[in-house]
Amino acid sequence: MMSYLKNLCPHCNQAPLFTGIYTMNAVCPVCGVVFEKESGYFIGAMIASYFIGTFLALPVLLALVFLYDIEMPIALTVIMVQILLMQPLIFRFSRILWIRIEAKLTQAILNQNH
Repeated sequence: MMSYLKNLCPHCNQAPLFTGIYTMNAVCPVCGVVFEKESGYFIGAMIASYFIGTFLALPVLLALVFLYDIEMPIALTVIMVQILLMQPLIFRFSRILWIRIEAKLTQAILNQNH
């Protein structure tokens, strides 16, 4: 769990996945695991990013409209700013989540075959 919070490789738990805000290692420099297996590999991470953004924005939108009686155009503007500011974190979180899901599934399949 701690490697997940520290953005470490799910296989060796030593090397960082990201080298910058949006820049990601293609291969783990410690264990050599390839993170992006093929073109379109992170489409699942994009879907996760959408749901994470919605999960974070919807309660704020509902609170602004129903609790604070803010008009919908203003509330939507606040939500758009919120999502834009949180996008680097959402991007990283969704990619890490996707890589870790794939690693767990691969490990489960390998364990099942042995």
